[in-house]
Amino acid sequence: MAATPRHAAWQNARSAPMPASPPLPARTAKRDPRPPITVSAEDYDALAALVAHPSAAPGHALLAVELERAAVVEGAPAANRVRLGSEVDYHDLDRDRLRTIRLSLPREASIDERRVSVTAPIGAALLGLKPRQRFTWTEPGGRTRSILVLAVRNDA
Repeated sequence: MAATPRHAAWQNARSAPMPASPPLPARTAKRDPRPPITVSAEDYDALAALVAHPSAAPGHALLAVELERAAVVEGAPAANRVRLGSEVDYHDLDRDRLRTIRLSLPREASIDERRVSVTAPIGAALLGLKPRQRFTWTEPGGRTRSILVLAVRNDA
């Protein structure tokens, strides 16, 4: 049986080498879902001294993790970054509440004055963030929490 023009074209295509496949994209490291944070060298030193001592404070471990990944800058970080002494407006996304607190060292914490310790989970979560950054973490009991920073005020 003689090959028809259509059949011959098919046979030629079948015997032709396959074009090279495009290269697969290189594997990239997973992007850290946490927002980048910046901490002053002065705050870093004070907080590193806190985490160096074992503590039962519920946010102690979270604070240690956050300090490890923080970008440390000499002098004060940008005026809109949460640091020790900052007054912060944030939205507790899980409880749908707007809150205003001042971030403090544990010895200065006061519920009545809305001063939250940096070793409390919410305090450790806020450290180094700026407005419009969202942070999600898992509390020691396994519950996931999320906050959104709305505003940061720092004394001059």
